[in-house]
Amino acid sequence: MDELKFRRQAYADPSSQEQDFIDATLQEAARQSFVDELQLLDEHLASAMKVAPPEDLANRILLQQNLNQFQQQKKRQRFHLAAAASVAFVIGLSLTFIRQPASLGDHALAHVAHEAGFADKVDESVSLNALNTKLASFGGKMEQMPGHIYYANYCDFDGVRSLHMVMDTPDGKMTVFFVPKEQNKSMSPEFGNDQYTGEAFEKGRFQIAVVGGKQQQIDSTVSLLRNSVSSI
Repeated sequence: MDELKFRRQAYADPSSQEQDFIDATLQEAARQSFVDELQLLDEHLASAMKVAPPEDLANRILLQQNLNQFQQQKKRQRFHLAAAASVAFVIGLSLTFIRQPASLGDHALAHVAHEAGFADKVDESVSLNALNTKLASFGGKMEQMPGHIYYANYCDFDGVRSLHMVMDTPDGKMTVFFVPKEQNKSMSPEFGNDQYTGEAFEKGRFQIAVVGGKQQQIDSTVSLLRNSVSSI
């Protein structure tokens, strides 16, 4: 596939599963990055179109503004944590995940809570081939379909480009994050809050975090992924 045809196809459908498009994407790192950017843009557009405005939309907009501001401050000066937490308190929202995560597990909980409305509605019926195309960029592969996959796409996970997956389990929908390992950034084997519970483990060059509702049993899903995901 020549460059012009490739770019036309990428703009038209960056998530296309046509084999010639996938092959062309994998030929060059620049092409993969270009497609990733378009997929991220599609993800943001899909989220904006599919998520119904919640009743507390105004408060959530204020919350997101403060979250974005805090993330920028955290990268520059870690001691701004107290000030950012105070801002969150002033707007009257009791969301403990706003504070600087003590670990990547805390960030996983915040990520799931923030996108709860989107995850409840989306169903892209992701195929095993499509999932493995994305996992390959992290050095991973899913050996067998773990169940129905509602969604799988790239996301910003505490500043690290990662893969966000929503899958079906016997105990309901659960969220899975594939996060490349980085120095001084690791997940606790178990984490949770008053809404969610999570477990994490390492596999090759990345970490896998599984997050479910407080009443869900996630051990079987963690075990399934340990046996289904391999490093390449």
